[in-house]
Amino acid sequence: MEFLFTKDNDWLQKWDDFLLSENRGSHLLYSDWLQSYKSYGFDFEVCICVENQKIIGGFGAVIAKKSFFKFYIIPHGPIVTDGFENQLDAIINKIKIRAKEKGCCYTQYSLPISNETEIKNKTFLPETINLIGKKGNLFKYVYSNYGINWVGFNITNSPEELLIQMTSQVRRNINLSYKNNAEIIFATTEEECKLAYKSIEDNALEGNYAVRSFEDFKETIVNLVTKGKAHLLFVKIDNEIKGAGFAVNSGNCLTYISGGTKKEKPDLKLGYLIHWEFIKKSYELGFKGYNISMGGSKGVVEFKAKFNTKTIYFVEPHRHIILKPLIFKIYLILNSIFVKNKKTISVLLKRFK
Repeated sequence: MEFLFTKDNDWLQKWDDFLLSENRGSHLLYSDWLQSYKSYGFDFEVCICVENQKIIGGFGAVIAKKSFFKFYIIPHGPIVTDGFENQLDAIINKIKIRAKEKGCCYTQYSLPISNETEIKNKTFLPETINLIGKKGNLFKYVYSNYGINWVGFNITNSPEELLIQMTSQVRRNINLSYKNNAEIIFATTEEECKLAYKSIEDNALEGNYAVRSFEDFKETIVNLVTKGKAHLLFVKIDNEIKGAGFAVNSGNCLTYISGGTKKEKPDLKLGYLIHWEFIKKSYELGFKGYNISMGGSKGVVEFKAKFNTKTIYFVEPHRHIILKPLIFKIYLILNSIFVKNKKTISVLLKRFK
């Protein structure tokens, strides 16, 4: 097996294509996603593992750096395709070596480990992995995967069959959301992406939570949408945008990233419409389920659960290795003083970029 550390465009395209159809792939490893951290002044690289001239696995790393602090963060994985699990130990051991070569004080990886049979092709069984490092996520500023919130399609062959399995409340609200002559548009241009994403930003502002600004995230969104690796939809009623949702296609499923709707009275139930459109798109693409995504406020979590979700937390998802204890301790002290929330982090990182 050959290790190739690269940012070469041809290899990145091959890596992204691998992630699109590889069941254990994740949008967090797409080169466009990794590059989105450049707005914070971070760097990235991809480790591609090749055997017999074929990609069999690897990982993507965000190299977060400020001043003399440097961190090597793998937000999902490393991964290998089915049948090459015996190579995973060598790849995991390579992480520590590479992080040292890069002069990092800390490295972290996040393996998708689970015993859940419903997503067994997307995860590793615990007994097949020899983990190194200590448990836990000590570096919070690169999102790292910790589970899947799965809407399984079971043995259904269409959204209509799945709808029958939903509660009467969900069926009613989905139907209600379509009764206002809603026009559903999937963005294809930068201008459409900007208009759609404004709904997401406005919703975050109203709800007092942070999302990345369109200017910071623009290149990633537009690139993924134009490559067919993401879908950004928006809903128009009476020629006014009332809501939007963003989902990324990787690992043979759609993963919901973010969305937002205008608060109206009476409630137009557009949140139901947005997720139902992504479920319909998932059927269209031949997928077996939809990852409605982990996390959110108590209300958001309760809303997602209405779609008959199965929330699957990975087993001990995060592992870390402290490579330079003194420098990392200084970082922890400074971090506890200056960093209060995601919005503050974004401002500070840009200011010192």
